[in-house]
Amino acid sequence: MAKKAKRSKAKKAKAKAKSKVKAKGKKAAKKAKKSKKKARRTVLYSSKGKKLYAVRDKTGKFKDIQSYQRAHSMDIKRKSKAEEEAAAAAPAAPAAAPDAPKPM
Repeated sequence: MAKKAKRSKAKKAKAKAKSKVKAKGKKAAKKAKKSKKKARRTVLYSSKGKKLYAVRDKTGKFKDIQSYQRAHSMDIKRKSKAEEEAAAAAPAAPAAAPDAPKPM
């Protein structure tokens, strides 16, 4: 009889632990939904040897395949938030008057 009691206690404890894990999983899923996940890139190489980026969506599936050259040039052209804020905060340089003599 004692063995059955121990087994039932163990089963109850196991079930309780599983329910806690499920609850934590639901909370983590809610947090994951709130925070935006960045699209990731995976480096691949074409049959010709060109470097490629495989862009994934938020779920991890391939969304687009880009050539490294094209993706890199777009990254360079794109400005960060900090750069945009600095440009907005800095006043524009005053243009020189057209009649003023040029310094030598």
